[in-house]
Amino acid sequence: MKEEYVLKKVTQLREERHWSLYKLAKEADISYSTLSNTFHRNNVPSISTLMRICEGFGITLAEFFDEEGTMPKQLTISDQQLLSDWHRLPRSDKSLVTAYMQGLLKIADVHRSGGDFPLETLESEVS
Repeated sequence: MKEEYVLKKVTQLREERHWSLYKLAKEADISYSTLSNTFHRNNVPSISTLMRICEGFGITLAEFFDEEGTMPKQLTISDQQLLSDWHRLPRSDKSLVTAYMQGLLKIADVHRSGGDFPLETLESEVS
């Protein structure tokens, strides 16, 4: 596999999500300067950096290199932690968490489209 594949794949995943390099740095918990230098110098990131990038994207390293897209979705470490926490919650709290997540997703969709989210909309849905 050619070295350029890694940088092209990261760029592709960023573009699919409409993420800037800064957003990826935040999601992957990597300094912006590290990612910026990597891309501007066309350097392939280290394995540990690539693993953090994958974690930021919510995919495993194996999924990153799955060119055919035939690999079934695998749980990342943060996915596993979330499921573990979810199973420890009582049923009533699970419905609250679900409602909260749906609200966050709506807000994220509006922000991604460049609009403002009217809080009255969310408040009316929660009531």
